[in-house]
Amino acid sequence: MAAARGGAPTPGAAAVRRRAFAALLLAAATAASAGCGVLGGGYGGGGGLAYGDPAGRPASHTPFPVGLLLDTSGTNGSGGIDARDGFELYVSQHGGRLGGRPAQLTVSAEGPTPAATATTMQDMVAHGVQTVIGPIDYAGYESVAPLADAAHVPLIGVVARPDLTDISYVWNVAFLSTEPGVAIAPFIYNHVKSPVFAIGGNYPGDWEQVRGFVDSYTTLGGKLANTGGQPTFTPAATFTPANDTTDFTPYFQAIKDSGAKAVYCAFTGAEAVRFVQQYARSQVKDMPLYAVGLVTDGPLLKQEGPAATNITSVLNYSPDVDTAANRTFVSAWAAGHDGQEPSVYALTGYDAAALLDQAVAQAGPNADAAAVNAAIGALGRIDSPRGAWQLASTTHAPIQKWYLRRVQVDGTSLANVEIEELATLPD
Repeated sequence: MAAARGGAPTPGAAAVRRRAFAALLLAAATAASAGCGVLGGGYGGGGGLAYGDPAGRPASHTPFPVGLLLDTSGTNGSGGIDARDGFELYVSQHGGRLGGRPAQLTVSAEGPTPAATATTMQDMVAHGVQTVIGPIDYAGYESVAPLADAAHVPLIGVVARPDLTDISYVWNVAFLSTEPGVAIAPFIYNHVKSPVFAIGGNYPGDWEQVRGFVDSYTTLGGKLANTGGQPTFTPAATFTPANDTTDFTPYFQAIKDSGAKAVYCAFTGAEAVRFVQQYARSQVKDMPLYAVGLVTDGPLLKQEGPAATNITSVLNYSPDVDTAANRTFVSAWAAGHDGQEPSVYALTGYDAAALLDQAVAQAGPNADAAAVNAAIGALGRIDSPRGAWQLASTTHAPIQKWYLRRVQVDGTSLANVEIEELATLPD
């Protein structure tokens, strides 16, 4: 048995669940190829389950207009596509309705800059959308949040949320950017107990994800191996120009020279793929590598290939979470996506629709955006494929479980296998 990069024992019960999920995915893929997909009429086709109002109200004829502000072709395109498809999957399974009202979906692309994304949101609001889902880009998220508060239109984020001052109309079904590091820090401290090299992309989202780990790890008594005891962000002026890092060789040399016993990293998109692939060929390839789950999630894992094997990560979702809701979700997703597992973006898109479904139902058949926003704030537990969660009143982000995952071969493909449950945050 190959040594695990994360240093923890290989799971037993989790591996059994993994085989069961592999069989589920195979069955779903077979059904899809045979033309008998789980969703009947397909996403957006109204061929899913009949809608059932949780309060027993009859279906309304008043449409509920929703704007999906998501990148579906650019740098964050794969995440945006999955979030869109996850949202549409939920709506399709509920008869094309949200809260009993016909869902009227408008999909608009994020702009190439935060300012352009803000302009797109302003246009969506001007055309009458009563809730906006997105965006994917971290800086874009920061640019549109004030618009939601000003327009009194709920904004439901599906990616890690930055620190914001006014969140009256800002909600999030993913997590706060610092939380992955906070969740995994005790595990790394207990299993490594030696200097860790912290590294991430030179980008606001990655800064926050690394900061969450560093603050928690050092509070526990852990030490950083980085020069000066401060995390390293790429590109660093001493190594490369201030643009996307293509060659990580100088960073790997710095890790080796630091005396680190393990590495914790946070990267996104193509930079994550390059880091993982080059790490597996580097002089530190045998050093345990821990990561924010986004580094190896969804389409990125497919691009990274065998280089990602044994990376241990932390995320608020794993496709083999052992619940009936998750089995149903995984099967439905696989049927519409050539047998592929859902990414965390698919999950948050799905849960954004679930949150909105409950809020619209509670607000009533003719409620406006402000009433729906108030209803979101009054919701309790959300039953989700990831496990039950609810919104924290102070952050408008989920109180939820976090999972330790490891990239392993399952049958003929790589997957993020759940190793164990970590903390519930915020506690």
